[in-house]
Amino acid sequence: MQKQQLQQGHSGKEIDALLSQIGQTILNKEDDEKEESTKKPIADLTVLIQATAEQDVLETQMNAILLQSMEPKSIHILYSDASIKEKLKSMVQSSHIPVTFIRSMIPIVNKEFYQVRDASWLVTQPSSSIITTEYTWILEPYVIPENEYIYSTYGLLKTDEYKSTLIGYQAAVLHTKSNKLECFLSSTIATSRKVDMIHGSWLLRTSWLHTLHQELNSNALDLPLAYFISNSLLYSANINSIVIPSKLKPITTSSFCTNWNFILRHANFHSVLPHVVDRQKIAKGNVLMVLLDGYAHAFEFMSLVCKLLQHQQIHVILTDGLSYTMFQDLLDRVECQYNNKVFVHDLSTAYNRGGVDESGIDYTVPVTRLLKFIQPQVLIQLKDNENSFFYRAIQTASQVMNITSISLPMGQVNRALWISDLSVEALRHWHSIKLDLVVITDRRPESLSRLLTSLNQAYYLGDDTMELMIHMEQSADRVTQQVVESFDWKHGPKMIRHRIRKGGLMPAIIESWYPSDNNHYGVLLEDDIELSPLFYVWAKYNILKYRYSSNESNAYQHVYGVSLYSPRNLELLPEGRRPFDPSPVLTASGYDARAPYATQVPCSWGAVYFPEHWRMFHTYLTSRIEKEDTWKGYYNITVPGSRSSNWKKSWKKYFIELTYLRAYVMIYPNFKDFESFSTNHLEYGTHVKDNGRTESKVSQFLVPLMQRDTILEQLPEHGLPTFDQMPVMDLWGRIKTVNELDEVAANWHKKVSICRRKPDSFDPSDLLCPFEENILKATKIEKKH
Repeated sequence: MQKQQLQQGHSGKEIDALLSQIGQTILNKEDDEKEESTKKPIADLTVLIQATAEQDVLETQMNAILLQSMEPKSIHILYSDASIKEKLKSMVQSSHIPVTFIRSMIPIVNKEFYQVRDASWLVTQPSSSIITTEYTWILEPYVIPENEYIYSTYGLLKTDEYKSTLIGYQAAVLHTKSNKLECFLSSTIATSRKVDMIHGSWLLRTSWLHTLHQELNSNALDLPLAYFISNSLLYSANINSIVIPSKLKPITTSSFCTNWNFILRHANFHSVLPHVVDRQKIAKGNVLMVLLDGYAHAFEFMSLVCKLLQHQQIHVILTDGLSYTMFQDLLDRVECQYNNKVFVHDLSTAYNRGGVDESGIDYTVPVTRLLKFIQPQVLIQLKDNENSFFYRAIQTASQVMNITSISLPMGQVNRALWISDLSVEALRHWHSIKLDLVVITDRRPESLSRLLTSLNQAYYLGDDTMELMIHMEQSADRVTQQVVESFDWKHGPKMIRHRIRKGGLMPAIIESWYPSDNNHYGVLLEDDIELSPLFYVWAKYNILKYRYSSNESNAYQHVYGVSLYSPRNLELLPEGRRPFDPSPVLTASGYDARAPYATQVPCSWGAVYFPEHWRMFHTYLTSRIEKEDTWKGYYNITVPGSRSSNWKKSWKKYFIELTYLRAYVMIYPNFKDFESFSTNHLEYGTHVKDNGRTESKVSQFLVPLMQRDTILEQLPEHGLPTFDQMPVMDLWGRIKTVNELDEVAANWHKKVSICRRKPDSFDPSDLLCPFEENILKATKIEKKH
């Protein structure tokens, strides 16, 4: 049988088959260790019992051990009453099994409910150091096992399927919401199954005793012993407790379940691990976990936690005095209505009695073990006191376990509520993104200063390695240079470049940034731009949504960037620039008036450009410019009906050619009153002359910047749509589909290139195949020169 069957459960017949397969091997192996006085096989096992003063109970239990069909190597008896030795004297003398008496300072009484504090072998005795056998069998005082117990349990522990499990014949599953036990007897179940606790008797690898000792703390003393053993082994060593179908009679009294349920009414079991019933409901694979280190962190995170719960399952770790009850109270206080399951791991209650641990040391090991056990793909926490031992330890552990750790600064969690709209798969790439801030400036120091100030005041969500690259033209004046040199950039490295020969606006833009890999993005900013403090929030949300979700492959191919600006005009109509409001166009086609949209038009007034498309553009533009130096008609590439074909100095002319021939689009924001993440102040420069900056002209380009975060509030259905559901427009503001744009591009491709079109490639060479007559004409022109 395969190990995987353990997850599905073994029937009684399958258990018997496993035992028969392993049984003879065990018998042969142990045969050499038989003593002359017995014909029974001997298990590499020490029995550990806590003896009460009740002679009848003690003698019955000892007889049950001595009559086992497979005998242990030794027996250790813990006692607190000196008379016990005398009571067992004759029985011990007649036994060929070595018996060791160990004095215990804990009075041992016969009862049906044992807490950790009652287990002297665990609390006061270094049991693992005095036991030399591979296995240890621990029995509570009232347990009377059948004579096949060792053979059945020891045999199963020797199989591949059960060698790393805790096997029991009387067990229970805990239902968290009702705080009640569902109890199981081996004789009443059809297949083996995982449970939350094994009662009365535990056959363990001796090495596991050390694990149990490590899990001891002051709060654990009040836990039920059965719960502590099963939970600790699962939590720290991934050892599951399994109840198996068997004909063995119950080893404890029939009233154990009733007594347990009485105790549970006054107990708190919201600690550490989800119970068996809950674990069955945990979504496999993409697991998201939130660490709330104290009440203040929980208060800061509550809106995000609530939104996450509306979309997916999450695990929440509570530390530093934050208990399950306090967490639930906060959820109720924000009137959080959620459909998905929240799994709460209350380490405050389990490890520090709900007290406050200022150092965080008490929680470092438990949190690390919990991360290892649950194996989340993403861990979200507050970036607070980041120099503390606890914070640094959890960051290190996350890195070692390949967990993406998202640390949000205090005060910025509410700027990241859109995290709830993203898949765990997308969030895994939180730190993959490298987004360069690229500023191009010449002789506008006041405008530059305004832009730089807006950059410094933006929310970067804890990403503190933002690279700012400032490119100064050769003609930049001294004041501009002083602004650049003295500017204190607070969010990462600052790089400065200065041209020694004037290049003009097109080279200044195109040569300012080049991606190093496909996770490298550029925010291109001319110095007359001003930014919203939320520009980075919008950019990162879009990048994660459309670049790193497996269901957005169509977006990956067609989306070349994200605009920060909402245009008030259409600029490519043959008759010239005309006012444009996307809302009536969208509603006429059945879209929401506030839906973000994608259009082929590139934005030069604050936008993020994607690496594959920008790299392709460089290659395309290099060939276009090289051949145009000889003859402008060499490639014969135009965009029919676009005003851009007449532009002389704009880099956008060439990018528009690319978007038209490849059906590429850029995503644009579409909030109320053109509220945007960047605006253009239309300063004097290459495109604006002294007589061109009228008040009416400025009003056509200046848009309000989003200051208060209303991104999710204004987005239809409170999130970005999938790319396939997003409205798409062509260069002239007409609603199209991507397929329609691609069909137009394919038809026009035949008029500009003789090569077969390769639309799925980021290689532009198929666009750069001139017709034969163009090549001949270019050759003649070259010969003349």
